[in-house]
Amino acid sequence: MMKYRSIGIIGAGVIGKSLFDYVSGLEGVKVAYVLVSDKAKYAQNADLADVLIDDAAQALERKADLVLEAATPALLSALGPDILAHSDLCGFSCSALADSAVESALHEAASKSGHRLFVPHGAVLGLDGLRDGREQIEQVVITTTKSGASLGQAADASGILFEGSTRDACIRFPRNVNVHAAVAFAGIGFDRTRSIVIADPNTKAMRHHIAVSGRGLEWEISISSQSLGGVTGSYTPASAIGSLKRILGDELFANA
Repeated sequence: MMKYRSIGIIGAGVIGKSLFDYVSGLEGVKVAYVLVSDKAKYAQNADLADVLIDDAAQALERKADLVLEAATPALLSALGPDILAHSDLCGFSCSALADSAVESALHEAASKSGHRLFVPHGAVLGLDGLRDGREQIEQVVITTTKSGASLGQAADASGILFEGSTRDACIRFPRNVNVHAAVAFAGIGFDRTRSIVIADPNTKAMRHHIAVSGRGLEWEISISSQSLGGVTGSYTPASAIGSLKRILGDELFANA
């Protein structure tokens, strides 16, 4: 029997809507709410009409079994501790965890209530290897290349925009480096993981390259997906649904 009978969703962008569509098709599970900042923006989405809420307190009062945050790091930071008091939480805006105060608050809330905080892998692969190899890994460098517009910069921006710790990258580009945050969280941490962010005015793709080295090991992973507009790549919605399937853990998904 599935553990989660009601699921709340924060955000109705590309990822949030994909999660809503998937959850809506699950037998025995209801969408408790979809929290957005402006209901009028989604007036044309009739399938969302019955569950849209633009008041966070009202949404949290419904105490969904599981909440999927797919909005912004700021919302995950602000609402996460209150959500964890009553619900399990999956935060797709995991760059919020680069703020040590936010990470501590979420950890404390989860420990106090016994609820779980899930950090999804997002548009990246190989986090199991990073986690397993923590004791041997000495260096992790992740390089992201996107168009300037996707990075919140001028469309003609070109070259290296940032090079430094992943903690600082998350502060500089909070909505663009969730992949970096996931890599750091799974691996050797936000301060030891190095981030490089590059603007390429001639690309429509979002590219991530991860280089890992350590005692007796070395590997590289490269991922590229087309932009769906804004900060989301074409692989990310499928990745989000895959993460949700693993959280649900039902036998129906044994081959997912």
